[in-house]
Parts: sequence; structure tokens; C-alpha cells
Amino acid sequence: MRRVYHHFVDPGRTDAALFRDLKPGGLIGIIDFPPRSGLVPVTGVPKNHREHGIPRDMLTQELKDAGFEIVSESNDWPEQDYCVIARKPAKVVR
Repeated sequence: MRRVYHHFVDPGRTDAALFRDLKPGGLIGIIDFPPRSGLVPVTGVPKNHREHGIPRDMLTQELKDAGFEIVSESNDWPEQDYCVIARKPAKVVR
């Protein structure tokens, strides 16, 4: 996903659906950006997502809360974007 995660109005529910539908051991990549001033705020997103964008640590925590393991994080994308790669564990224990 590229620059869309911060638009999710119910990220917990969306993350749970992604987790459910991904094969065990499957990977998901999310490229997004931290909140920026000067951009129109996204309507309907959780208030803690702040403005337009999402802090990387908040995104990774939401993925972990859904059951994903964080595989890697990278900040070296253009325009201050970052990339988070997460995996659905091969053996899900819930």
C-alpha cells in the first residue's frame, strides 16, 4: 500500500481484515508519511492520527495489535515517506 493507510477510518478493523485474509507467513508493505502541516486533514480518521499522515510508530503499533510481526522499517524514501514491512506469523497463536 502506498500513501493510503492514513486514510483508514477504522484502522483496527481494516488491519484485522488484512490479517485474516493474508496467508500465514504472508507479507504486507506499507509506505506512508508522518503528519504534515499544510495538507487538508483527512475526514473521519481517528483523532489520534493527527492531521494528514500517520506517525510511523503509531502505524507499527496498530499492525502489532492486529497480530502482525514487524519485519523491517525504512526511512530512506523520498519526501520523508517511510516503509514498514509486516508479516502474518506462519503459526498464529491467539
